[in-house]
Amino acid sequence: MIPPVPAFFSRRKHLQWLALLAIAVLLPTASLLWFMSRVIANERLAVQEKLRVLYQDKLMEATTRTESLFSRQIATLDHIKPGMNPYALFRWLVLENNFQGVVVWDADGLLQYPGAGGPMGNTVSSGNPLADAWQLEFAKREYSEAAAAYGRFTADNDPHIAIAAMAGKARCLSRSGRLDEAIEECQKAAFAVPIEKGDPALRLTLENARLLLLSLLKQSGPSPANTAIFRRVVNSLVGDLYSSSGDRALLPANQNLFIAQKVLDALKGPFSFNDTKAKAQLEKLAAAEELSIAAAESLRPLAGQFDTVFKTRLGETRVFGLRHQTSSATLLALLSDAGVASALAGYHDTFTGTEASYRILDPADAFVAGTAEPHGKPFTVAPLPQSFPGWKAELYFEGGDIFEKAANRQIAVYTWTGFLVIVLILIVGGLATRAMSRQIRLNEMKNDFIATVSHELKTPLASMRVLVDTLLEGNVKDQAQSGQYLQLIAKENERLSRMIDNFLTFSRMERNKVAFTLLDASPGAIAGDAIAAVQTKYASNSCHLSVEIAESLPVIQADHDAIVTVLVNLLDNACKYTAENKQVSLKVFRDGDAVCFSVTDNGIGLARRHIRRIFDRFYQVDSSLARKVEGCGLGLSIVKFIVDAHKGKITVESKPDQGSTFMVRLPIGPANGD
Repeated sequence: MIPPVPAFFSRRKHLQWLALLAIAVLLPTASLLWFMSRVIANERLAVQEKLRVLYQDKLMEATTRTESLFSRQIATLDHIKPGMNPYALFRWLVLENNFQGVVVWDADGLLQYPGAGGPMGNTVSSGNPLADAWQLEFAKREYSEAAAAYGRFTADNDPHIAIAAMAGKARCLSRSGRLDEAIEECQKAAFAVPIEKGDPALRLTLENARLLLLSLLKQSGPSPANTAIFRRVVNSLVGDLYSSSGDRALLPANQNLFIAQKVLDALKGPFSFNDTKAKAQLEKLAAAEELSIAAAESLRPLAGQFDTVFKTRLGETRVFGLRHQTSSATLLALLSDAGVASALAGYHDTFTGTEASYRILDPADAFVAGTAEPHGKPFTVAPLPQSFPGWKAELYFEGGDIFEKAANRQIAVYTWTGFLVIVLILIVGGLATRAMSRQIRLNEMKNDFIATVSHELKTPLASMRVLVDTLLEGNVKDQAQSGQYLQLIAKENERLSRMIDNFLTFSRMERNKVAFTLLDASPGAIAGDAIAAVQTKYASNSCHLSVEIAESLPVIQADHDAIVTVLVNLLDNACKYTAENKQVSLKVFRDGDAVCFSVTDNGIGLARRHIRRIFDRFYQVDSSLARKVEGCGLGLSIVKFIVDAHKGKITVESKPDQGSTFMVRLPIGPANGD
């Protein structure tokens, strides 16, 4: 008998190996979980410190950008030339440098802009030729007579008198209900002469006539003709106001502002004006001039530090001022809240799109720019550049705790990484466990196989040895008994040969060195050879075999000897696993595109749990050494291997004590070639 596998591969040893494998998986997993818990505990502090340093650097960057931007803005004030047109300067500072107002003093402290002037009224001295017409219009309200009186002077050589007369006549015609004539007369006054550079009084007279014309057009209402006149008048007024060319006579700031406001009021009326850019510029300049007039009345040129921003109030309006001195002038530039926010654009540009919000406060802790009502407390505070003395910038978390969010993101990365590593460890451990379990089963099967082979080889060898010894000693009665002993020896030898053939076939299967020659084969001939091979065994075991082979069976592509081996194994098992009254049937028939070989017995049958495994190598329903049926558990695995190689299929139908049916289906035709 071949000795069994050493005890090292016993089940107990296998369980010990599985336990060690489990420890090898669980120990690094537990260590990784502990390490992750420590990393998570420290990550929040680390992220908080990193972000604090990061945003402090960003705050310094914003401060530097703001300082650079504001320094460039102050430097532009040094480009002001002595004697520069006040409105050219005003327009440049407001529209191009984003100031909301400006006051200019000369080197002696005298106000240059905005200069004040008298009211824009309809006043005429007693020596004026239009005095009688004025009396008729305003004192006596005799508008027809007044219109006639004005009409006598509309062609006067003095443009001041002529334009004033045309405007007066237009007023009187309007009040007399002759609106169309009034518009025509006023249009003559509005465009009587071009505005001269050195005559502010004439310009004022012309501008009054144009404002009157706007009023008359409003009374008349929109029409194609009126709209054309309206646009011409507005374009002329807008071109005169805040002119940067220096070819217009300068009006005092309050009179200039009055005209600008009247034009803006007219633009709110029923007439359309397509030049939206000019309208927006006029609105901005008028607002800046109004603020400049108020500042000139309340602020002084040398009342504070230069090139630093301070806060003040002009009536109900909060503004910020910036004093700057050049070689020829002292300027007070005014900034509104929006202007200061624009000057502090470095902070907006730096923190837009980040997870932090900022708030800028003046020395009185009043809000200036940024987020007015941030959440929580500031996580860092820094002073603004020197041009904003006492001002400070505060940083806040945007939409919650930025540290917590950043830490959670990093922790999520660690957690997922750890989770994936743990899953990988478990997968590797599972694969190793599966491989170990498979090795355990394989070792058990090999142990069983070795024991079975030892038992199966020992029995025929022992029988042959007894028979041979008997013949050698001459302990036989006659020649017939000698022949009987020789037949028994031949039978045991055949049994050994069949067993060894199975071992060799299995070995070739394991090494993938089984080669099948697929040729045209007759199913009937295959069945006949298989029947002949088992005929002797069936006869000696009193096993009845019924055969049913259909006629005109098609040729199949198969290895003849290999399929014979399949049927021999199935027929041999059918005889082997039936007890008394052995009945076995072999049927060969066509089913669709396949030829079927069906072997049915009335033997012990199989339970469902055995049917799933009977084609496994070395598997035996009864694995004990005391079983009555010989075999090593290789026959059906060889059958399955041959059928699969022929691209066929083998099925089993069986129930305990009700017999079994094995059916082999092989496809028809040359499509089954190698």
